[in-house]
Amino acid sequence: MTTVIKTTNLTKKYKNVYALKDVSINIEKGEIYGIVGKNGAGKSTLLKLLSGITEPTKGSVELFQETNLMEQRKRMASIVENPTLFGELSAKDNLEYFRIQRGVTDKNTINETLRQVGLDPDDKKQVKKYSVGMKQRLALALSLLTNPEVLILDEPTNGIDPVGIVEIRHLLQALNEEKNVTIIISSHILSSLANIAT
Repeated sequence: MTTVIKTTNLTKKYKNVYALKDVSINIEKGEIYGIVGKNGAGKSTLLKLLSGITEPTKGSVELFQETNLMEQRKRMASIVENPTLFGELSAKDNLEYFRIQRGVTDKNTINETLRQVGLDPDDKKQVKKYSVGMKQRLALALSLLTNPEVLILDEPTNGIDPVGIVEIRHLLQALNEEKNVTIIISSHILSSLANIAT
């Protein structure tokens, strides 16, 4: 197996408080890696460090067995903070904007990606009228636009009803099985990860 993410003694300290201390993990290609812990345990901090949103106080991160993280992060996508969605626009128009911003040249990607997450490409409804679950699906679609090899998701089922949770779980399993996408997913609820993490 190929290691896609490796951390060694990863530490993040804010003033005098450790958000994360000496975390060493090894994630292989094709895994669905679950991170579970109570609120405030450092899950989001770890995912922000892996995504490059914040820098470690100490320790190291290797991506795809490289230390040139800037280049390697192009092979990843994450939903770690609330993504910027344009409430006045439709889901399709949101994806069109981000497709251009991210340099994705294939326009067909938009319809395919929306269908992949269970959203109708022809729906003209403004995103501000979407339910929490639909916004989560759209955020997932945004992260899939660039065909990432690694997907990092911080509590992607928060605020979603039980049916939506099952649908997102199936979607992530399909991405993993069909496209061999490595997925790192966090939750404060063990049962939500027990059914998906490998």
